[in-house]
This record gives sequence, C-alpha cells and structure tokens, in this order.
Amino acid sequence: MGDLKCGAIPTPVIIRICEISGGYVHVMFYINPPRGKIPLYITEECVFNRLQYLNLLYNKEEDKFRGKFEYLLEDSPQDNVGHFTLRLLVSTTPESWNHWLTRERLLLRHRLNHLLPRQLHRLFRNILRRSKNYDRPGATCIKRSLIILSAHFLQPDVFRHIISNEHTTDCDLFPFKVLFNAVPDLVKTRKLHLDRGYGIVTCSMWKIILESLFHRLIQLEYNIYKTDMQNTVQMDPRLELMSQRVIKSILRPTIQSNADVTALNIDNEARKFPPCMRHLHLDCGMNLDNAIAYWRDEYSKPHICESGCTHKWQNNEKKFIYSIRHLYGLEGARVKYGSPNCQTIFNADPGPRYEGGCPFKILDIEQLRDVFNSCLIDDDIQEELIRLKVRDAGAACGLFLKATNDDKSQVIIQSPLEYYVHVTKTDC
Repeated sequence: MGDLKCGAIPTPVIIRICEISGGYVHVMFYINPPRGKIPLYITEECVFNRLQYLNLLYNKEEDKFRGKFEYLLEDSPQDNVGHFTLRLLVSTTPESWNHWLTRERLLLRHRLNHLLPRQLHRLFRNILRRSKNYDRPGATCIKRSLIILSAHFLQPDVFRHIISNEHTTDCDLFPFKVLFNAVPDLVKTRKLHLDRGYGIVTCSMWKIILESLFHRLIQLEYNIYKTDMQNTVQMDPRLELMSQRVIKSILRPTIQSNADVTALNIDNEARKFPPCMRHLHLDCGMNLDNAIAYWRDEYSKPHICESGCTHKWQNNEKKFIYSIRHLYGLEGARVKYGSPNCQTIFNADPGPRYEGGCPFKILDIEQLRDVFNSCLIDDDIQEELIRLKVRDAGAACGLFLKATNDDKSQVIIQSPLEYYVHVTKTDC
C-alpha cells in the first residue's frame, strides 16, 4: 500500500496519499489506494464516519447511522480515503486490525447484496483491469483467481444469467475453477468441492467467492506491509493521534447494555458472562444500590475457605460502601471505572490484583477440556477451540459463545462486556 505523506501546505493541514500505480479504481474492492491531497479534518471525518457505520452494521443497527452518508458512497473519493486511512490506522495492533477487517468484510457483503446490474458489471470490469496490474509477493494465486472470476462472470451469457430471476441461491449452471489456496477459508468450511488442486465454484457463489478473495487480499497486504504501515503512523504525529483515537474506540468501545442486572438476578445473568469474567456488574447495568445490596449479601455469608480472609460486612460496612461508590465514580478522584477489555486481561501478569486472566491463555489443554465438557460442547468444536487457543483467543472466545448459546453469527470478542451484550441480544 502507498505511503501517507504530509502535504507542503501548513494551513489547512493537508494529507497527501501517494498511489503505487496510478489511475482511478472501483473502490468497493480497494485494490489500489487513492492519489491526491485532502484536508486533514476531512480525512478524520471520513475515518470516524466509516468506523461508526461499520460498528452499527456489525450490530445490525445501520439504520441508526446519523453521520455523513456522502463519505460512504461507493465510487466516491471519500469512501476510498476512509477505507485506506482506517486500514493504516488499525495496523498498529492485531486486535484493532481483526476488529476492522471483520467489519469491512461485512460491509462488502452488504454492498454486494444491493448492487444494480450495471454496477455489478462495472465492478467485474474494474477488478479484471486492476488485477492484471496487481503485483505483490505471494499474491499470484489471488491475482489469478480474481482474473478468472471476473472474466467468467463478464461473459454475456453468464452475466445475464446471474442477474435474471431464474438465478437461484443454489444454482450451479455455470461453474468454474479457482486455485484452492486462494480461498482457504472456503476450503476449510467445505463450501467448495475440490478437484485436483482447484475449487469448483458455482455461479450462485459469486458473492461468497468475492468476499473471500477480498479478505485474503487485504490480509496479504497487511502481512507484507505491516511494519511499513506502523512506521508511517508512528512518524506522523497527526496520524499517530488519530490512530490512538481509533484504537481507543475499538478496544474500549462504548457498549450499551439494556439488561436489568440486580442483586436478585445476578447469578442467572452471570451465566451469560464469558469464561474469564464473572463480575461485570457495573458495565452490564447494575446500579449502585443493587451493587451495595449484592456485596452486602456476599460479605455477610460465612467463610467456606481456609484462607486468612476475615472480611465481614458488619465490621467494615463504611469501607466497603466507600469502595463501591469509588468504583462508580462517586468518591475519590470520581473516575468511573469500566471492566477491562480482552487485551488487558490477556496481557495481565499474576499479582495482588490478578483476576485470573484469559482461560484460553492460562489453562492447559486438559483443563480446557474439563471446561468444555462441563458446557456440553461437541468434540469437533473442542478441537477447533484448542487450535484457536494458540492463534487467536478472541476468535476462540467467539466460537465458545456460538457453541454454548446456539448462535450462528460470526463474532470475534474484544471485551467481556461485548460477549455479554451479544448473548443478551441472542436471548431476546
């Protein structure tokens, strides 16, 4: 991807975006970055409008978007700038990258579902033209697959067929082949039939295959240029500040919980919490009075452990109430503390305030199997969870959520509260 460089004009502040290979490109697939200058404040508006819409789309609440739609229109320079700048800004952490890429893939799916025939034809033409000039190390199979796919669907008979009313969701009238290693996610989920190193793609799968290649293309760019992208952000204070704002909004999202958590129902609600966390009372919506009532009940129970703990509510009531009010931002520095995100929990070291950490990090395989068996999780899913344990704890937690709540959606968990809110919505 091209470098982002500062413009020479100090006022207004200008961002210069240099393109590796010039020319205009159909922005929906984002093969090449844009060229030109744009005021910094417009860049920021493009980025944060896009981020807001992506999150709303992910939560199926896109109708609540009240930002500037002109920055999200396909084929617009603002849409292109928003995508590539946001891609650059989230490259600084794996968590923010995965968060963003999941939502960008969803945006592509949403757009493909609403394309007009002439827009679809133009999309295939632009992908075909740009793919021929696309040259990245290790991208040969993706490039060839994009060319084969676009050329196939641009055939008059095939194109007329896929836009006709006779084209069904399981139609296999015009199949073609792609290299199996270009779409490993589809091979892994057995959505493709394999034939001597090639995957058989039916005409009804054109959206699925485009989405998979889009994901692979962007992930490849990240793998190749990650260090350069991160250095670009760190060397420009304006981009670094913007990146910090983006990362903060991603890793510490403002998640709204509509649950009515009280001292009476907390035990039932806690069953919806992720395996790492059983004390989300504040962020999940428990008010101060219920929190005090809950902890009064907990600390009034007789001790059942052999530790040296001698805490009793009756002897330390004022201290406990002060601590709870402090947590709610009503005492001391009046800072309202939130529950930690997944990155904080995963990186935590054992100490006096250690909460137990992420089970996908601290538990060995046998201990994890005990947890999975207690939740009645199928053996096949257990094996996939164990494989994900090493690579991506957030994805493992998302799969755990699906397995224990009969949830069909794809989700990568970024915080315990996000897990709880997702389960609560599923139950509604």
